[in-house]
Amino acid sequence: MELRNILGDSHHVKISPDATIGEALVSMVENKTDFLLIDRKGPNDSYGIITRWDLVEGAVANGVDFATTPVLNFARKPLVVMNNLDLDIRWAAKKMANENVSKIAVFDKENFLGFISDVDILKAISAKSKAKGKSKGEKE
Repeated sequence: MELRNILGDSHHVKISPDATIGEALVSMVENKTDFLLIDRKGPNDSYGIITRWDLVEGAVANGVDFATTPVLNFARKPLVVMNNLDLDIRWAAKKMANENVSKIAVFDKENFLGFISDVDILKAISAKSKAKGKSKGEKE
């Protein structure tokens, strides 16, 4: 199964690199997501990501002021990226393992397409396994 097959309509929410931790948290809650794409400040900058775990492990655990602490203090930059949509998803899994991340940004040249996660990969494998089982005449 190729990377393009699991990307689908990846929901991603972008936040300004000048945002605070508090603004990031509000955006996550309002958009029902556990991560945010941090926009670039310009064409020579990198995108970033902040996850709910970054907030818990970093900001909450260290008692920072959510109203004034910049999101970039706990964000991960640059993103771990893949840009070959024809790759088998096992290579995405391998890259996640090598980089110790659970989400990878997917680009088509300069265009951000979305994120794939470890859960996306596992769902795709599960669906493929289920389909193989049905084709062999197994019951659900």
